[in-house]
Amino acid sequence: MFKRILYMMFAIQAIAFTANSQGFLKRLGEKAASAGSDLLIKKSTQKAEKAIDGPPSAKSKKETAAEEKRAESSKGSKMAMAYSRYDFIPGEKTLLYDNFEQDVIGEFPLKWFTNGSGEIVTLDGQSGKWLQFNSGLVLSPVVKLPENFTMEYDLFLNLSENSTRVLPGFSFQVFDRGEKNKRLQDYQYSLKNIMYIQTSFSSDKAVIQLDSRENAKQKMKSDKVFLDGFQSNYGSVVHIALSVQKERLRLWYNAIKVLDLPTAVAAPANFNQFLFGGAKTAEGKPGFYISNLKVAAGIPDMRAKLLDQDRFVTNGILFDSNSDKIKPESFGLIKEIATAIKESTGMKLKIIGHTDSDGGAEANLLLSKKRAEAVKNTLTEMFGIEGGQIITDGKGAAEPIGSNTTASGKAENRRVEFVKL
Repeated sequence: MFKRILYMMFAIQAIAFTANSQGFLKRLGEKAASAGSDLLIKKSTQKAEKAIDGPPSAKSKKETAAEEKRAESSKGSKMAMAYSRYDFIPGEKTLLYDNFEQDVIGEFPLKWFTNGSGEIVTLDGQSGKWLQFNSGLVLSPVVKLPENFTMEYDLFLNLSENSTRVLPGFSFQVFDRGEKNKRLQDYQYSLKNIMYIQTSFSSDKAVIQLDSRENAKQKMKSDKVFLDGFQSNYGSVVHIALSVQKERLRLWYNAIKVLDLPTAVAAPANFNQFLFGGAKTAEGKPGFYISNLKVAAGIPDMRAKLLDQDRFVTNGILFDSNSDKIKPESFGLIKEIATAIKESTGMKLKIIGHTDSDGGAEANLLLSKKRAEAVKNTLTEMFGIEGGQIITDGKGAAEPIGSNTTASGKAENRRVEFVKL
């Protein structure tokens, strides 16, 4: 009788323990499932994932290194395939560059304007500083844009496809007659020429539409473009690139060419200011952050410069911070350079890397050499250029062409030089 009672007590305890464990695992699973809806819970989410997956199996350093190398190679191949048709080429002369490095964390950037609020922040897992949209509109400094120009920036989407709320939208405008913050202060202020690009987000796609005005009348309203599966970009950075060549407009979101419209832009447009609009954002809640904004003029003719002038210099080949890893949005430019090399049979080149002055001289020299070598490897491995045609070198920060005290000057100094031998 005593043994039977004892067995029953053990059974009841086991059932209770199992129920509690299941409840704990359910709560843990729900926590992991909601990861990404709040930027500030990334670290706790990582802990939850580890708890669910269990401790990693014991592996040797050699096995781990081999797996990491295979994963990196696979990732690089997929990225190269995704960007195989990417044909954005940045303008030749930088008109404006801002990564907000000169601005104070927690304050609105000095050169910009707003009718609401915003602040400079850092993001978990992302390098550099970012402008967070808190409320209202964010207006750029005034910069005169020629008829041929490019614009690109990084947009962090702090969104979650699992969100139960309606996701906020993001808007971007380029217009004429801009005068500091007059657009935000004067409600009667009418625009003559404007391009208005609106992006809405949902749990399974993004929808983009252009509205273009010329002489205060609608010139074009594009069809809505549906990017199915775009939710895979939520919680990460999207690189947005815009190219205007007279009346032609092209727009890319990462490797996707969203718009290519031959007569969408006012002529002449005389654009000189641009504006961003996003949802009112509380810290860590759904919203948008921008950084690494670059506006450049002209259409670089690298073929003529390589073939006729024997030299081409560009700061359009971008690298991860303090790294020789080439950013995928640079592939369009590198592809054009590869085409120019192939057009001149037997051409031999020297690729020279340059950095800004941040960091030590020796480290910058080594980094510049590695970056030149990375460009060579991309030309040979992705675009079929013979390795024997190219030699590489690096100058570090020894030969600046811009001021190393400003973000724009540093961007000019971070360049790659191609010299015909």
